[in-house]
Amino acid sequence: MAVAGHDNGWEGVVPAARLGDQLYQRLAELIERGEFAEGTRLPAEGELAQRFNVSRPVIREALSRLRSGGIIISRKGSGSFVQKRSSRPPALPAIASFGPVTSLAQLKQCYDFRVCVEGEAAYFAAENRSADSLQAIRDALDRIAMAIEAGMVGVDADYEFHAGVATASGNEFFAGAMEVMHHPIEFAIDLARRLSMRRPMEHLLTIQAEHVRIYESIDAGDAEGARTAMRAHVSNSCRRIFEGPGDAK
Repeated sequence: MAVAGHDNGWEGVVPAARLGDQLYQRLAELIERGEFAEGTRLPAEGELAQRFNVSRPVIREALSRLRSGGIIISRKGSGSFVQKRSSRPPALPAIASFGPVTSLAQLKQCYDFRVCVEGEAAYFAAENRSADSLQAIRDALDRIAMAIEAGMVGVDADYEFHAGVATASGNEFFAGAMEVMHHPIEFAIDLARRLSMRRPMEHLLTIQAEHVRIYESIDAGDAEGARTAMRAHVSNSCRRIFEGPGDAK
């Protein structure tokens, strides 16, 4: 699928069918039923990929969404663990998610939404962060850096970073808003990162530096700084798509 009226530069950037969504639902159901017990380690990515007959990127996407929802937590070097119910954020009622982006106008609206919501989520993340939620953001930041070094797009890690900030806010409505907007936000991230990969390495490093500023502000408990850094990053991402890298100051 291509975005209406804009083929140049957009071809091949729309994510494929959402196997990750299906696997996310399946894993969430298995955890709810107790097949993966609270506090236990989930099987390794390779084992999960073989069991569900999907690729590792699909596994990573599903795990990313489970982390964003507070259902699992990641421990560096140890893997993913099922979060105890008492530690999970309250579950939101089941609500429909937005579908994929189909126009440039819709993409711009998505960015306008993100500037407002993600900026405030970062503010409260700096105030309410926990050790686990901060580590989840740090892990996603490291995965983005690894994707840059490997010449990969890194969409899952980038989305996980932003969703992790929303979760760190301690407010279920920020996390829920990110979940409802999962498809448009992922589309925007995918497009921005693929376009960035066509530009010099310095451009990717500039984007990564914006992520680092967000993380460092949250880590330092600088709520105003986190809000400013997140709003600047999302606004810059939008400008880089619509105006080019030189216009995102």
